[in-house]
Amino acid sequence: MSEFLWTPESQRALGHEKTLHFTFTQQLGRTIGPVRSDASSRAAGKIILVGEHAVVYGARAIAIPLLSKSMNLRIFTDRVATNTPKIKFQIGGKPVNDQLIAMVQEAFEVLGLAPFNVSIDGHSTLMLGAGVGSSASLCVSLLRGLCQICGITLTPARLSQLANRLERRFHGNPSGLDTSVVSLEQAILFERGRDAEALIVNRPRSSNLPWCFALLDTGVRSPTINMVRKAEPWFRDQGSTVISTFNDITTDAARALREGESELLADAMAKCHDLLTNAGVVTEPIADVVANALRYGASAAKVTGAGGGGCVLALIPTNKCDKVIAALRQDMGSDRVHPIFIP
Repeated sequence: MSEFLWTPESQRALGHEKTLHFTFTQQLGRTIGPVRSDASSRAAGKIILVGEHAVVYGARAIAIPLLSKSMNLRIFTDRVATNTPKIKFQIGGKPVNDQLIAMVQEAFEVLGLAPFNVSIDGHSTLMLGAGVGSSASLCVSLLRGLCQICGITLTPARLSQLANRLERRFHGNPSGLDTSVVSLEQAILFERGRDAEALIVNRPRSSNLPWCFALLDTGVRSPTINMVRKAEPWFRDQGSTVISTFNDITTDAARALREGESELLADAMAKCHDLLTNAGVVTEPIADVVANALRYGASAAKVTGAGGGGCVLALIPTNKCDKVIAALRQDMGSDRVHPIFIP
């Protein structure tokens, strides 16, 4: 059976354009419902600069939004309330699995909505399973779209909290870092259990150019939850000492971004990568990409995200940005090298 999208055109073709309605019932127990029949939503990806994995155990971390990549959704509804909503959901033209259907049902719940029939058509430019926040982006984009449908306004902090509840389906015990930076769409300093803090970022000293990074795709994919489980014994064995070390690294990285200290940021990134290597999440493909980035002129390079594959983040001197990125693209292919500039 083919997937069917409730578009305005399809409604007219079926003669339903005059029968769109939303029925509130005491049985549903909630009275917030659609005020419009369609919406478009978008959420960017994310990149963790320092502190991944450690943030799960209470360490501070820094993340920046990956604004050039996103999860985009079109949501349609016939505005009919029901305890058993028909949920049709596809991404890239392919029906999603039952886990994502259940996520939509949970989204109704966390937003306090009476469930209604929906058809969702998604398109992602994010690399899936690569540590760049594809699941957080999906959760935030879905909530943004449903809020548009129902005329709800959420603060970025509240949006992040609700999205993090949905993301538990993917990662079990997410810290909230990913959904925070995706919701706020700016560089943040994050500590679990607290609201994210916007991070001041100034350009590198003695340069009129922004910070230059390259996101390098190893081409290998590994589920985040598997890497979290792999790293957990090491973090438990290290105890509070390693959390303190990660906090020092994050403090240095925040100061580096604020004061434009390139060498300090490179040092912080390198130290973070070494610790994550000890935690067991830096695999051979990651190590190879890191070594290549440094050989081509990057100031520092580290795993970003969960590890086990995914992406490497390289810091590139601003005066060598074009040259280094060109060399990396020649070596790896243009589709696996993504320049990033902040601010």
